[in-house]
Amino acid sequence: MASKMPAAIDSNKRKITISMAESSDYESPLECEFCDAKVSFVNGFTREVGDNIISVNPYFRLKTSNTHGSECKYNVEGQVKVIVRESEGNVLTQTESGKFELRLLAVKKAIQELQDLAKKKKKGDSDNQKETKDKEYIKSGKRLGSYINSALRVLKVRSFCEENTDIENLLELVFDGVRLPWKDFYYEDKDFFRCYSNIRKATVTVPIAIIGVIKSIRVIDGKNGKFSVINLAGPYRKSDKKDTLDSVNVSIWSPDIDLFESYKVDDVLLAFGIFDAGEVSEKSNNSFTSSVKKFRNHDLRLWPISKSQLCKVNG
Repeated sequence: MASKMPAAIDSNKRKITISMAESSDYESPLECEFCDAKVSFVNGFTREVGDNIISVNPYFRLKTSNTHGSECKYNVEGQVKVIVRESEGNVLTQTESGKFELRLLAVKKAIQELQDLAKKKKKGDSDNQKETKDKEYIKSGKRLGSYINSALRVLKVRSFCEENTDIENLLELVFDGVRLPWKDFYYEDKDFFRCYSNIRKATVTVPIAIIGVIKSIRVIDGKNGKFSVINLAGPYRKSDKKDTLDSVNVSIWSPDIDLFESYKVDDVLLAFGIFDAGEVSEKSNNSFTSSVKKFRNHDLRLWPISKSQLCKVNG
């Protein structure tokens, strides 16, 4: 099965990173970091997908006819079985057909319950009521944490794969009895425009996963105080105007300015939750030498309730 890997082992048993491979600082052949499967290095490149301009970061991948070992972290089936065995609650279960279900409704209900309790806490209550609300809040937070962690672990395994079929053959996404395709749940940077369109058109909100590279982390002043913001690098595409490019801005917001302190620029980040899609807005390009004068931005925004809704894929 195809996997993108951030490191490999060379014939001298040295761990080879992306930067080392780019400098040809290794001895062939290369093997997977966690098993003896043979791998090769792929340099970064830029490609056009329709009107989208996509940058593909360098990575290691399996050589033809090689497979990861049964205990390897890049073995999708083996890792999902481990996650199902260790999962709490009913977010991930095995079906009679032998497949596994990721139940998004359980996650959405937990998120909504915690959001509602958070709003009640802000309004204030009597001491006895406050104590009860605190207990409910903690209880819901723990449940949400177990659901999110189970889902994120599945998604982290998915993020190692290049092809959807690796995990589609094993997992089904279920939301209130309806089975969802992976392409409408898990979005890489090349899919951000489609993700924005799907959310804008949706009549029912569903938790989704977005994976991308951190472009910036900053603290900004808002009307109600300071906010910490992560921005992911997104794709561009040609618009109907020669001097305008369409862009997608995926951002993650929190009033806790220390929430993102463990992340840094260029980390690959996986974010899971209920995203909002704002109106399209235009922004002038500050570069006077560029032929592009404006960016037409499509804004996707997540306000995580729990830190467990985010994780680094590698690094």
